[in-house]
Amino acid sequence: MWDNRLRDIPIYKLKLLKNLVEPMALDFQPDVSKTINKPHWKNYKSLFRQLWIAAAYKGAEECDDNFVPIITRLSNIVSWSRTLNGLRSAGNKIGGVALMGFSRPAYSLPTCQILPASIPSVLLMILAIKVNAYHKYINSEVAICTLRCKDFFHVELTEDYTIEACDQMPGRQSYRLLSVLRVLKSRISNLLNTVGKNRYILGDRFYQALLIDELIYLQGALKSLNKEVQLSFNEIYHNHTITEWRDRHLRPLINLINDFYWHMLNTQIIVQL
Repeated sequence: MWDNRLRDIPIYKLKLLKNLVEPMALDFQPDVSKTINKPHWKNYKSLFRQLWIAAAYKGAEECDDNFVPIITRLSNIVSWSRTLNGLRSAGNKIGGVALMGFSRPAYSLPTCQILPASIPSVLLMILAIKVNAYHKYINSEVAICTLRCKDFFHVELTEDYTIEACDQMPGRQSYRLLSVLRVLKSRISNLLNTVGKNRYILGDRFYQALLIDELIYLQGALKSLNKEVQLSFNEIYHNHTITEWRDRHLRPLINLINDFYWHMLNTQIIVQL
């Protein structure tokens, strides 16, 4: 039973659940040390035969997340692994660790961190639990032994969500498409920021031509990505799941670029200096 349902129950009521349930503690923060210092842990020890721990190998922290924040997830599982030693020393019996994978930040929102692109995360976390740490050799073992890569893959510490997929990695195609989407979103963001901060350049014919060329490129790239997503995701997801993902992550970008392009062609731009 999830321990967040038990934390605020008075001890005399908790006794009614003795031998009926076993608490599963969940905390997805990078540092879980504060969790076990709370009073209810003493009640768990005295009432229940054993405790269970829940961590997440993927969890959509934001609505538009497509990549797992791998460093955050690894920090969480390493923190739990090290904390378990203290719990056992204090006399708590630990049943095991459950690795959970949330794809939606809320039930009403479309799927975000899709499973194929999360495969390296779950493998890294399993090995991190095993050795209570994360380092390059774990990375190498997962990449070479499990994912059939030629060399260890790179966890990007500065971006906190990038793993370069190797050629043989399961789910490589979906991971590649998500990487393409991230690049296109970055280009669109840079384009809008440039235009927003320097509107006077819209009156320059040369810049207008460059802008239209960029919009044409983005139109083609998004159209191609939309088709590839349908084909690639179709091997994994039902059509309604693919449709809701595209409606959330692709369609707004397509509509934005199409509208921008139409206005560039059909609107007379007058810039007041």
